[in-house]
Amino acid sequence: MREWENPGIYAVNKRLPHANRIFFLDQETLTDYNFKSLNGEWDFKYLSDHNTYQQEFYKNEFSTLDWDQITVPSNWQLEGYDRPHYTNVNYPFPVEPPKVPSENPAGLYRREFYLSPDLEGEQNLIRFEGVDSAFYLWLNGEYIGYSQGSRLAAEFDLSEYLNYGGENTLAVKVIKWSDGSYLEDQDMWWLSGIFRDVYLYSQPFFQIEDFKIESEFKRNLELGILKCDFEVLSYQEYISEGSQIKIDLYDQGVKIAEKRLELSELKKTRLNKFKTELEVTEPVPWSAENPYLYQLEIRLLNPAGEKIQTVRQKVAFRTVEIKNAQLLVNGQAVMIRGVNRHDFDPDLGRTVSREKMEEDILLMKKHNINAVRTAHYPNHPYFYELCDKYGLYVLAETDIECHGMEPVGRWDELAESEDWRGAFLDRMERMVEHYKNHPSIIIWSLGNESGFGDNHRKMAELTRRLDPTRPIHYEGDRKQEIADIIGPMYPSIDQTAELAQKQEKPVILCEYAHAMGNGPGELKEYWDVFYEYPSAQGGFIWDWLDQGIAVENSAGEICYTYGGDFGDQPNDKNFNINGLVFPDRTPSPGLTEYKYIMAPFKIKDFDFKAGKVKIENQFNFIDSSDYRLNWEVKTAGLVIESGSQDFTLRAGDTQDFKVEGLRLSDLELIIEEKGIEIESALPVDSYLNFSIVLKNSQSWAAAGHEITFKQFKLPYIFDSLYHPAQKHLKNKSLSINENDLYLKVKGDQFSIFFDKGTGKLSEYIYRGKSLIEKGPELSFWRAPIDNDNTDITYNYTAEWKKQGIDKLRQRLDELKIVETKANYIVIKSRFTIGPAAKDLLIKAELNYKIYNNGEVELDTAGEFADQKEYSLPRIALELELSQDLETVSWFGRGPGESYPDSKRAAYIDLFTKKIGELHTPYVYPQDNGNRSENKWLQFKNRVGAGINFYNSREFDFTAHCYSKGDLELAQHDCELPFRDEIYLELIHKNRGLGSTSCGPRSLKKYELKVKEFEFQIRFKGLDY
Repeated sequence: MREWENPGIYAVNKRLPHANRIFFLDQETLTDYNFKSLNGEWDFKYLSDHNTYQQEFYKNEFSTLDWDQITVPSNWQLEGYDRPHYTNVNYPFPVEPPKVPSENPAGLYRREFYLSPDLEGEQNLIRFEGVDSAFYLWLNGEYIGYSQGSRLAAEFDLSEYLNYGGENTLAVKVIKWSDGSYLEDQDMWWLSGIFRDVYLYSQPFFQIEDFKIESEFKRNLELGILKCDFEVLSYQEYISEGSQIKIDLYDQGVKIAEKRLELSELKKTRLNKFKTELEVTEPVPWSAENPYLYQLEIRLLNPAGEKIQTVRQKVAFRTVEIKNAQLLVNGQAVMIRGVNRHDFDPDLGRTVSREKMEEDILLMKKHNINAVRTAHYPNHPYFYELCDKYGLYVLAETDIECHGMEPVGRWDELAESEDWRGAFLDRMERMVEHYKNHPSIIIWSLGNESGFGDNHRKMAELTRRLDPTRPIHYEGDRKQEIADIIGPMYPSIDQTAELAQKQEKPVILCEYAHAMGNGPGELKEYWDVFYEYPSAQGGFIWDWLDQGIAVENSAGEICYTYGGDFGDQPNDKNFNINGLVFPDRTPSPGLTEYKYIMAPFKIKDFDFKAGKVKIENQFNFIDSSDYRLNWEVKTAGLVIESGSQDFTLRAGDTQDFKVEGLRLSDLELIIEEKGIEIESALPVDSYLNFSIVLKNSQSWAAAGHEITFKQFKLPYIFDSLYHPAQKHLKNKSLSINENDLYLKVKGDQFSIFFDKGTGKLSEYIYRGKSLIEKGPELSFWRAPIDNDNTDITYNYTAEWKKQGIDKLRQRLDELKIVETKANYIVIKSRFTIGPAAKDLLIKAELNYKIYNNGEVELDTAGEFADQKEYSLPRIALELELSQDLETVSWFGRGPGESYPDSKRAAYIDLFTKKIGELHTPYVYPQDNGNRSENKWLQFKNRVGAGINFYNSREFDFTAHCYSKGDLELAQHDCELPFRDEIYLELIHKNRGLGSTSCGPRSLKKYELKVKEFEFQIRFKGLDY
C-alpha cells in the first residue's frame, strides 16, 4: 500500500493524541516515567530513491557494516546527503495531489538499545517529536506503524515487541515526499529526517490516559477555580472500585489545595472520565508580565492505596476571552508585542537545541517582546514549557500550509476536499490535545495560507469542542466566518486603522512589518494605530530569525546561504532571510528598533520648570516596583550629572515624577565648568537622558537591563567652549597654480587639487597627509535594500533603474575661480548629470570656499532640468578617504544604524568606532550602516592625523571599506571585499526603509521626492 500517496492514511498504529506528560524542565517527571533518550548516533543509509532499496533492512540479522552514521536528531541534507531546497510559495514538485515524485529519497535509520527487565510490567512507548515527512517504524523485525505530520509528535506502543533485559533493534524508514508534503509548504527550507528528539518512556497499564486543566476566576479574581478532567484507562481485565486520584496543588513548595477522587470499578480498555475542581483564594494570575506557575501533582492510587502513577504539571490561573471586540487575558485587554518564529538553526536546520530555544526566548524578553506565533507549525514541546516559565503569549499554529496550490489556481482545493478532511482534522486535534495544558497558549490557529473551505469549518468545530476556552485564528477566513480574531497579513497602516474602527473583533496582525534585510521601517506608525484604537491589539512581525544555512568558504569564513545556493530549483532566493535576528541570533537593527517602539514604559515628557518627568506604564498587569528610573546629563560623551530613583506607577497609569538630585537652576553653570574636560572643538549639545531599567535581576535579564530610554535636549549652547569659529590665518596668502590638467590651491599647511577635465576635487592634503583621495561627487543612488527591490507590492529599484538613477553620468560644464580674497578663494563648478540614452537631466553646482587655514565650505545645489518631481533613494556626496583613517567619531544618532523611519532606538551622543564596525552584516548585501542627524564627523589614523566634516544643519553618513558597486555585486555578506580606500557618503537626505519586500508601499512622508535641492558641508584637516 502506498501510504505516502493516500491522503486518507496518515497514521497506522499511532497512539491517539493526549496531553504531554514528559516535561524536559522537570527531572523528577523524567525519572518517574523512566525517560530514555534515543538521541545520538544511528546507523544510516541514504537512498536517492526509496524504491531502489528493497532489502529487509529492519530485520535483526541485517548487517549495517557498510552504512554510515548519522546524528539523531538532524536533517540529512545538513549531514552530507541530498541538498537543502528553499521555496516560499511553490511546491518543489509537480502539483498533482496526492502524487509525489517517483524519485523520492529516503533515509534508513537503525539503532540498538537496552531495556531493563524491571520495565516488563509497564507500558513502554516510543515518541518521535518530529520526522519529515513520513516514516515507517519496526522493532526487532516487527512492523510497528506509520506516521505523517512532520512537526507533530508520533507515539507508538512497543510493549509487546520488546526484549526486556536485552538488546532491541529499532529501524525507521523516513520518506522525503509524501502526500503530507502538500500540507507542509511553509516558507522554509525543505529538510528531511528525524529532526527532533526520539525517546522512550513507560507508564503503568493502569493509567491516567489523558488530563485537561482549565482555570477560571470568581469574585473579581479573588477566587481561582482549577478545573481538572481525567480520563482513566486500564489495560488489565478488571480494576475493582476503591482506586483513587489524589490531586495536590503547591505554591512555591507549600500545599495550598487538595482533592481525592474515588474511582468506580474499571473494565479493560474502556475510558472512564472523572472531573473535579480545586479552589484557591487570591491566586496569582499568570500573564506574560508575571508568569506565575503552580505545581499540580496528580497521583493514581490502586484499591490498596499504592501509588501507580504520578503526573506533574505546571499550571496557572489564566483566562482568555473576547469581549467588546477585544482580546482579554484575565479580564484585561492585552497588547500583543509579537513575532513569528520558525524553528531554525544555521548549522542544524530544523533541529533546534534546548539551549537555542531558551536563547530565543531570553532575547525576545530582553527586547520587550511578549508574544510569539509558532509559524507555521507546532514547535518542540520544550519551547512551550519555556513560554510558560518566562512569560510569552503563544498563538499556537498547527502544521498546515498549502500555499503551493495558489499559483496553480486551486487555492481552496485541499481545504474543500473530503479526501483530505481527515488529515486536516488530525493535525489540528494532535496540536490541541498535546499542548492544551500550557497557560502560555492563548490562541489556536488553524494553519496558514491554505485557502478556505469546509475542512477549516470542521477544524474550528473540533477545536471548540476540544477546548472552548481559547479563541481561534485563521487568516485565510477573510470573511470572518469562523475566526474569532481579525488577523490579516501585511495591511497598510490606514487599512489597520479602518479594521479597528469597525470594532467588530480584535484586530491582531498575524504578519506585518516584513523584517527582510535592512528594515523594517515605519514601525512607529503601526504602533500609533495600536494605541489609538481599542480593538487594535498589536501583532506579530514577520519574522524572528534569518533562515540562513551556515557554510564555510575557502577562506574559512562562515557564509550564510539561501535559496538557490545549493543548486535548488525552483527557489525563492533570499526571501527566507527576513528575521529580526541574524542566523547566529545576533540582534539586527530592526529588533533594536522594535524594542523601543513598543516598550511597555513610555517616558513622555519633561517639564523643565518643575523638574518633572512624565511616565506612562503600558503594562497590562504589573506596576513599576521592579524597575528604576535612571537619569544623566551628558555633553559630548561626558556625563555631567546622574541619578537613580524608584518610581511608583500602576499598570495603565501615567504620572509626573520629580527628578531627584537634578539641579536644574545650576545645570548650565555645571556644564560650563566641566566643559574643559571635553576634548572636542566641534559643535555639541547637552542632553538630559532618562532610562528605565530592571531594579533587580529577573529570570530573563540581569539588574540594570534597559527597557526604554528618552532624551531631552537641554537649551544650553556653549559656542565659546565647544564650537569655536575656525580662525583663519593672518598674513598667510593662498597660492593658485594651474595648467592644462589641474588647478591647485595651496596654503600654509595644505594643498587642494582639482581635475580640470572632470571638475572634481581630486586630492586634499593637510600637513603632508593625503586625506581625501577622490571626490566629492554628487550621488543619488543607494545599493538596493530588500524593501526597495521587490515585485510583491512595488519595485522601487525597477522604477529608479528605468529612469537611469543608477547609471548617472557627470559632464563638467564649468570650472572657474570666481572670487579671490586675502584669506580665501571661491571655486565654482557646474555639472550636468544624467543617464545615457535618456533625457533626465540634473543641473548641479558645487562651489568651494577655501580658507587659508585649510577649511573648505562646500555649497551644493541642483535641480531637475524639466522641473518635474523625481523619486530618489538619497541625495549625497561621495568621497574616498585614505584607508588608514580607520577611527570614526561622530556627534549624532548611534551607536547603531538609523534611517528616517527607523531611528527611535538610536540616541544622540558622541560615538567612536572603527570603520569596520559601521558595517551591518545583512546576509544579502545591501545599503547599511547609515548614521543619521549628525552635527559633525571625524576620521583619524593611529597618530592623530585626520579630517573633520561638519555643518550647521544635520546630515547623515555611511562609511565602509567597500563601494556601493561592491554591495550590488556581492550575493552574500562574506563576499564583500576589503578595499584600500574608505568610501564615505555625506548624505543630505535619505529615503526611508518601509517593509515593501512583503508589505505595503512606503508612506509618502518617508519617500524622497524632489525637484531641487541645496545643502552645505564643511571639512578641514586635523591639527595634531
